[in-house]
Amino acid sequence: MNANELADWCDEASQEYGNRPLVQIATMLRQQQEKLTKYELRHVAQRDRIAILEMQHKQQQAEIEALKAKTLTDEEIISSAEEAGFNWSEDKGIFVRHSNGSWIGLDSKIVDFARAILRKAQDNG
Repeated sequence: MNANELADWCDEASQEYGNRPLVQIATMLRQQQEKLTKYELRHVAQRDRIAILEMQHKQQQAEIEALKAKTLTDEEIISSAEEAGFNWSEDKGIFVRHSNGSWIGLDSKIVDFARAILRKAQDNG
C-alpha cells in the first residue's frame, strides 16, 4: 500500500466514522506522496544525466587514445629522420649534409610539417 492508497483509506474511514483527524492524515499523506514522486523523478533525471556524462567521457577517452595513436613521439621522429638520412643532435636538432659537404640545420617547423602529413595520411587511410 502506498501513501495515496492509505490516504484514500483514511478518507473512506473518516466518512464512515466522521473522524476529522483521518482527513488531515489523508491530506498529509497525499502531500508526502507528491513530494516523494518529485524526488523520484529528479533522481531518474540525474541518473540519466550521469549516464550521458559517462558515455561522453568514454567517447572523449577513445578520441584521446586515437589522437595519441596518430601523434609521433620525438624519439619516433628522430628515428625516422635518421632512417631517411637526416642527423640529430641535442644542440643542433635535425640537420643534413649539403651536397657541398657542409651541414645544414633544419627548422623545427619541418617536424611539425612531418606530423601534419602523417596525420593527414592516417585520416585518409
